[in-house]
Amino acid sequence: MAAEWRFRPRKGTAAAEVDYPPEGHYSSGMSIPSQAPETCWSALGADEKRARLLQAAGEVFARDGLDAPMPAIAAAAGAGVGSVYRQFPSKNDLLAALVVERLHEAEDGAEAALAGCQGPFSALMGLLWTLAERQAADDVLGEAMATVSEHPAVQRALASTIWSLERLLAAARAEGRLRADATSLDLRLLFAATRAAEALEPGAWRRMLELGIDALEAGAPGAAAPGAPAPGD
Repeated sequence: MAAEWRFRPRKGTAAAEVDYPPEGHYSSGMSIPSQAPETCWSALGADEKRARLLQAAGEVFARDGLDAPMPAIAAAAGAGVGSVYRQFPSKNDLLAALVVERLHEAEDGAEAALAGCQGPFSALMGLLWTLAERQAADDVLGEAMATVSEHPAVQRALASTIWSLERLLAAARAEGRLRADATSLDLRLLFAATRAAEALEPGAWRRMLELGIDALEAGAPGAAAPGAPAPGD
């Protein structure tokens, strides 16, 4: 499903302050830049250039698929092809950077949930809905993840994200509302299932997520008894 792409720079970076031009849309719903970038490429700082390239790459890949050439991304960013390769030596490096940004978003979400006052289980459920909805809206990231899953930067970001998710899961288990044997692998399986459901029928990811969340609750059929050690403990 083609979808609107918006690159979200991680908080605390210079790129988070960059203003991007409004986007136009094909009648099919595909998102494309409606005009050339307003700020000249040469006037941008290093972080801003990286952010613009990631924004442009996300839009081009959402429109044309992962086979889109690097010159198309350069044109969308208002940069030369050489500028793209100076930031990202290969297309795999560019795809990896997009995936890493999305993993950072999940990690930040887990940390924010832990720090909030909502309660770990409720915060976890809110995070699952947010991430699943985002996944349904830009499926290109799922394809990219499959393509660059072995990239060192992706591996590092994935490990860090899993660590934060496991901390949130542990807090939800301690609260007594999450089944005792739930792990981050279950969350990855759930996201794989919602992605497959969306591919089968648009909008079906919601039903799949509801079923998955029901299975994660303490007391669900087949759930380990409260107090039982989680796998790996």
